[in-house]
Amino acid sequence: MDLIVDCSRKGVKLWCNGIELSEPDAKGDELSMLIDKMNIDLEQVKRVLVTLGPGSFTGIRAGIAFCEGLCFSEKRTLHGISTLKALALSYNEKIILHARANLYYVGTPESETLEKFETPPQTHELLSIAPLAKLIDSVPPSKVQKANYMINPFA
Repeated sequence: MDLIVDCSRKGVKLWCNGIELSEPDAKGDELSMLIDKMNIDLEQVKRVLVTLGPGSFTGIRAGIAFCEGLCFSEKRTLHGISTLKALALSYNEKIILHARANLYYVGTPESETLEKFETPPQTHELLSIAPLAKLIDSVPPSKVQKANYMINPFA
């Protein structure tokens, strides 16, 4: 079973085993509560895909840290992918996400830029993350640090 976590856009989006939960007002620190709300058996999750931004710095940090924690035991592999690239590949179109003021992140499968628009364009903040499930096989797993509790790092 795979778990997908996106905290880089507005709110928190989770997908697992065909079930998606989108909480537009949630923050990254609510991830464990949202996982419980989805009734996910974490013992069955073998791969975790997390979006790496661009987007909310705090959201990205919270999402990555949460996913690293899930994968720390080496029971699961951790996969990270750019939010723009993942959405562009999944939806096969140019993706625009709001950055700040008149600045927007623009992504295609080949490139990512920060562009200024005088007139606000239509953004893709609310797109579903379900199509990202087909990408997990193409994203190599990250190297996760092993825990070694036998060695005193301060000695």
